[in-house]
Amino acid sequence: MRLCITTVLMAVVLAFLVLSTFGETGTPIRLADGAGNYGRVEIYYNSEWGTVCDDGWDLNDANVVCRQLGFESARESKTNAFYGLGTGPILLDNVGCVGDETSLSQCSHHGFEVHDCWHGEDAGVVCNGTPIRLADGAEYYGRVEVYYNGQWGTVCDDGWDVNDANVVCRQMGFEFALESKTSAFYGPGTGLILLDDVGCAGSETSLSQCSHPGFGVHNCGHGEDAGVVCNTAEHGHGGRCLSSSCVGRQADVLP
Repeated sequence: MRLCITTVLMAVVLAFLVLSTFGETGTPIRLADGAGNYGRVEIYYNSEWGTVCDDGWDLNDANVVCRQLGFESARESKTNAFYGLGTGPILLDNVGCVGDETSLSQCSHHGFEVHDCWHGEDAGVVCNGTPIRLADGAEYYGRVEVYYNGQWGTVCDDGWDVNDANVVCRQMGFEFALESKTSAFYGPGTGLILLDDVGCAGSETSLSQCSHPGFGVHNCGHGEDAGVVCNTAEHGHGGRCLSSSCVGRQADVLP
């Protein structure tokens, strides 16, 4: 009887730890009251959005936020409610990121909703690069979509190869690409086709840095949407994902 009770208790504790870990890596974030690549940092916890206090807020913290959103890096960290005062709860304070965490919630902090701040101390960021996401796939693969001029759009597969896929995967926080996919392998997207004839050397830090004829310039249909398969520790040669956009593989700038 004691053995059964102990076994049940261990199972409950293990389940709790698994759920807690998933919650940490999967905590959504967004940039509010800014534009596509800058704004006040807000996180989603316990069914509501809240802000982050700027105590100790620096470029390491901003880098984690920006990579989580699918950008290559942060240009600036902002303090003192630079993008205006938020509303609702202040969810994090004294955030201390090393800089290689996969999610802001993985950085050291005092706990959710533990703070000594007011909204005049809300933290913000300015990110570098054009955000990207992988859609209609899983954590490490999907259709490549980029965010430009307030809209998400797809990439045409003309000339799409593993060099292009490598840049996408590294921008998303993976080490490299296992495959480049063509002919709408992950299904046709909707809306705009934003890039065509992309030509990456492979060393670029952002897909938008690769050669292309310009945003919105193409001769394609969505049947030619490009995709990628990225390397992870679980799926291919011991690589690792360095960005929490690995969760659901969608690095949206949330509304």
